[in-house]
Order: sequence, then structure tokens, then C-alpha cells
Amino acid sequence: MAEMLRNRADSEAREPTRTKARVRGARLAWVLWLLIAGCAGLTTALVAGSRSAPRPEWHPWALALGEPVSFVAFALPGLVVATRRPGNPVGWLLLSCGLGMAADNLVHAYGAYALVHHAPGGVLAMWAARWLFVCVVFPFFFLLLLFPDGRLPSARWRFAGWYVGTASVLTLALAAFLPGPNPDGYFPSAENPLGIAGLSFARGVIGPVTLLCTAVPGLLAVLSLLFRFRAGEALIRRQLEWVALAVLAVAALFAASAVQHGVVGSVLVDMGTVVFSTGVMIAIIRDRLLDIDRVLSRSLLYTLLTLIMTGLYGAAVSVFGLVLRSFASGAAPLLATAVVAAALQPLRAALQRLVSRLLYGLRDDPYAVMAGLGRCLEATAEADRVLPEAVHTTARALQLPYVTVELTQENGEGLEVASHGRPTSVAECLPLVHRGRRLGALLVGPRPGEECLSPADLRLLRELARHVATAASAVRAAEQERSRLRRDLHDGIGPKIVGIGFSVRAARASLHRAPDRTDRALAQALDGIAATQSALRQVVAGLRPTDVVVLGLIGALVRSAQHLGLRLDVEALPSLPALPIDFETVAFRIGEGALANTARHAQVDCCRLGVTVGNGRLVLTVEDHGRGRGDAPEGAGITGMRELCAQIGATLDITTPSGGGTRVEAVLPLAGRSPETGNGLAPDAGDRS
Repeated sequence: MAEMLRNRADSEAREPTRTKARVRGARLAWVLWLLIAGCAGLTTALVAGSRSAPRPEWHPWALALGEPVSFVAFALPGLVVATRRPGNPVGWLLLSCGLGMAADNLVHAYGAYALVHHAPGGVLAMWAARWLFVCVVFPFFFLLLLFPDGRLPSARWRFAGWYVGTASVLTLALAAFLPGPNPDGYFPSAENPLGIAGLSFARGVIGPVTLLCTAVPGLLAVLSLLFRFRAGEALIRRQLEWVALAVLAVAALFAASAVQHGVVGSVLVDMGTVVFSTGVMIAIIRDRLLDIDRVLSRSLLYTLLTLIMTGLYGAAVSVFGLVLRSFASGAAPLLATAVVAAALQPLRAALQRLVSRLLYGLRDDPYAVMAGLGRCLEATAEADRVLPEAVHTTARALQLPYVTVELTQENGEGLEVASHGRPTSVAECLPLVHRGRRLGALLVGPRPGEECLSPADLRLLRELARHVATAASAVRAAEQERSRLRRDLHDGIGPKIVGIGFSVRAARASLHRAPDRTDRALAQALDGIAATQSALRQVVAGLRPTDVVVLGLIGALVRSAQHLGLRLDVEALPSLPALPIDFETVAFRIGEGALANTARHAQVDCCRLGVTVGNGRLVLTVEDHGRGRGDAPEGAGITGMRELCAQIGATLDITTPSGGGTRVEAVLPLAGRSPETGNGLAPDAGDRS
């Protein structure tokens, strides 16, 4: 308590300092933005007074007159971010880019003004116009590297920061001191007043230098955003989605500018820069303003659709114009429009599936998800790999960051047995239920940027959970079988083998001295071998068939009848209650044996299967209308069924109904047995046989 009070007092003591720092940061941000606005206003005045100055075609007088407004608008989001989040460098970098734009535009305007009016400082302005672009481009690269939290993506990205910084210095030096005219078309007759003749060789390698000093830093900046999106948390991903949406809008404006040449095209480019800075501001200040996933998916869909439709229309016009040029060239646009109209809906549906798969995986194609999971489970031979493969397949198919399977232990606690990804703050819990028994839970985290899973996701995941529950039941059964075998081999068969070894050693020791002892020892060894054989038969009989685990008792017997070529009429409830594992195994073995006898001896192709559960017992009946047993002695199959019944206290009756045929009825007592009961076959049952 005392420590909490001290921390609170320290926080209150530091609050005035933080408030002063925020105020100083806000004042500095306003000063920078007002400086940008002042540069823009001065630029407009200089351009208005130098209308007769020569300008390149890409930057006419009308555009130069109104363009400074876009620089002020570009810097306005930086002002908002810097005042609201003064500790985040992104706002200051936006202001730096805006200031660089305004300063670069100002020196170009003053240089043109000086040429017309012979004002002083014109040469210096022309020199500054050569390199001030560095103050725009490289702060923008650093903005991308540090977006959105003001830090590099990880310590490994420090080399990218150093590379961009070094490239900015080299670019500034080359731009400022490379001899020759200004390469941007302004002041073509003005040589660099500070050009160094020794750098003339750089003009011959300007292409590779540009690649290393501008293209590579830009590529590193973009790759850092992709790295953040892949490894970031939900908030970072949502912020990056805002930037992606802004980039889509900028791409659309740039594409329009390529069609609209001249002033309109340049205005569209300037609008694109403002849209981008606005997207950055929203990402940092108001990232939850809209459902960005839906907006981004729709924007991406219609951007791709527009680009493809435009290209298709142009290609169709060209093809039809070439084919029909000799007799009906005017019909080419009409035919191209018809082609575009016919292709619109199929193309939109295909693009919708593509975008949905990129953002949500195979959520809209449940059959593909189910089929993929089925193939995965079928191809996994090792039981220990079944659930991990199911988890990974589910996560990959639905683009989910976190999927985990927990199985409930005997103490009621959940044990994580398979996991994919890192745990998220929120996770949906889907129960794993197999044949009425809850085995555990499937935990699923929402995709980055989503608060929760959508209803479509939950519907598909519930279906997947059914299949995962079946796999979990098989895995649990396999684990129980391993435990039972380990226990039976250790407690039952192991001591018998040790006893046989003692008897054989005793017989060997008395072979020459006391032959009568040798005979008794060998007899004991033979008895031990017989007991071990009996115990092994019981162990094998207790193995739980895979079909019973997956399909249940009735489903497993139906499949067994199909393999035997029998048509089975089933009289049972649609689904049986959960049965004790050992009793269910014995019931299957008895039913399987009865079906095998019917197929082998009854000379019929159909029989009846009845299964009822009630009054603390399970009654299994297999009846056929074949030729019957008559007085034939019981074979090994019936003897084995009676032994199984005896081991669990069940009864087996084999009768001949009045109409002929054979009726096998087994009654298994269930009273006092829980569904989770392990195999009830005693490991030393061979000693009682």
C-alpha cells in the first residue's frame, strides 16, 4: 500500500513536467505549421509576380500558383498528430515533409522571380532548388520505417535506419555539389555555382547511384510495413490497414492523373499526398473510426475491378477496331462495352472470392476447409500428430492467428495438447463433444484487427469442432489403450515371464543332480507359458477398435457387416448414450463375431442387429434366418465370445428361433460403470481361467 502511494505521489509530481513538455511540443508544432503556411503564402505571391518566367511543361504557372495550398493541407495532419501525440515522431516527420515541400517550392518560385526581376539571391535559390527534395523524400522514408509507434519494427531493422540515413547524406552531397544544370527542368541554363568538377564522373553512373540511394531505401521502408503487418498485434494491423486504404486511394488518384494530363493531373497528384497524410493521421489518432476491414476489402475489390475493366475495355476496343476497321470501325466501342458488361458480374464474383481468401482464408468455402481437414487427418499416420495437424490446418485455412485444442483431464482441468500461434487477449471457446461426451475445447483467437469472430466464422468452426472432437476421441482412446497395454504388460505378463525364467533356470540347475525337480520345474514353466498366452489373448481382445472410436458401436458393426457382404437391419436408438469403454469394446467383439458366423455359416445375405440400453444393462442381439447351427459343436469363435462375456460378468445366449436361423443375444451389465471407465479386463485373468 505504501509503495502504491509513493508511485502515485511520484506520478503526480511528474505530471506538471509532462504537461509542460506537451505544451512546448504543441507550440513547436504550431510554429512549424505556421512556417509552412508562411512559405506557401510567400510562394503564391512570388509566382503571381513572375508569370512571364520560363517554367517546365510539367509545372505551369496556374499549377504553381495554387499548389502551395496542398502543402499546407499535407502538413495539417502532421500538426494534429504532433499536438495529440508529441512523443510519436510520425507527426513531426509529416511536418518535416510538409516543410520540405514548402521550402522546395519557395526556392523554385524565388529563383523564377529573380530571373524576371533580377532580384538578389537568385543563384543561391537555384542552388537550393537542386537538393531540397532530399528534405521531402527521406523524411517520408523514415516515416514509413517508424510508423505507427515511432520505433523500428525490431532491433534487426537498425541497419535499415542506418542505410536510409547514409543514403540521405550521400544523395544530399551529390545533389548539392554535382556540376551541371538542374535536372528537374527549372533553370536549364544555370550551372551549379558550388559544383565540384571531381564529381563529374557520377553523371555516368547516376542510374545505379539513384537505385542504391533512393530506390533501395524506399523498398526497405515498404518492407518494414509488411513486416509489421505480419508480426504486429491487432492495433498495429488496424493502423496499417488505414495506410493501405490511403495507398489505394492515392493509387486511384495517380491513375486518374495519368489519364488527365496537365494541370488537372498534377492537382490529382497533390490530392493524393494529402489523402495519404490524412490516412496516417486517422491511423494514429482515430484508428477505430470505421470498420476498416470491410472498407479495405471493398476498396481493394473495386479498385481491382476498375483497373481490370479499364484494361479489358481498352483491349477490346483495340481488337475490334483492328478487325472491323475496313467496314464497321465505329462499332468497336459498342462491342467493347458489351464485352465489359458481360464480363462484369463473373469477374466481380471471382475478385470477391480472391479478396475474401486473402483477408479471411477459406471461410466462404466450407467444403474446401472440411476436405482439407479430412485429407490432413487421413494422411497423418501417428496418433500424436493428429491434433497438431488439425490445429495447423484450421489456422491456415481460415487465416487465424491462434488455434488451440485443450482436453479435459480427470481432475476437470484443461490440458493444452496442440497449439498454433500466440495466445490473443480474446479467444472464442468452442466445446469438443463426441457422442454426447465433452472432451475439451477448441480455443480460437480472432484475426488481427477484429474484435471477435464473425457469425460465418463461428458456423464453420462449429462444424470443424465436430471433426476435431472425433480426432480428439481417437487420440484419447489411443492414449488409454497405451496406458492399458503398459499396465497389463507390466503387471500381468511381465511377472509371468519372470516366473517362467525362474522355472527354466531351476530346471537347468537340477538337470544332472535331481531329474525329478527338473520335470516339476519344466511343468511349472509350461503352465506359466500357457497362462502368459491366455493373458496375451485377453490383452489383444481388450484392444479398442478404431471404428468404435470414430463411428460408435452401431456404426462400427454396420461397417463390419458391409465388409462381410451382409445387409444389416438395425433396430436401435439413433444415438446411444456414452458407454464404458471396455464394455463397448466387448459388445463390438461379440457383435463382430456373430456377424462373421452369419456370413460364414448361415448362407444368407442379411440379418438383424438390435441394441437396447436400459435398466442398467446393454442388450445386443444378432439374428438371421439362415440354416441354423443344429447340433454342431461350438467353435473357437463362440468360445471366444463366451470368454469375453465371462470377463465382465455378461451373459451370452445362442438359440434357434421357431422360424429357423440363429439368434445371438449378449446382456452386459452397466450398473456402477461410468463412461470414462478404463478397460475392465483384469491383467491376471489368465490365472483364473
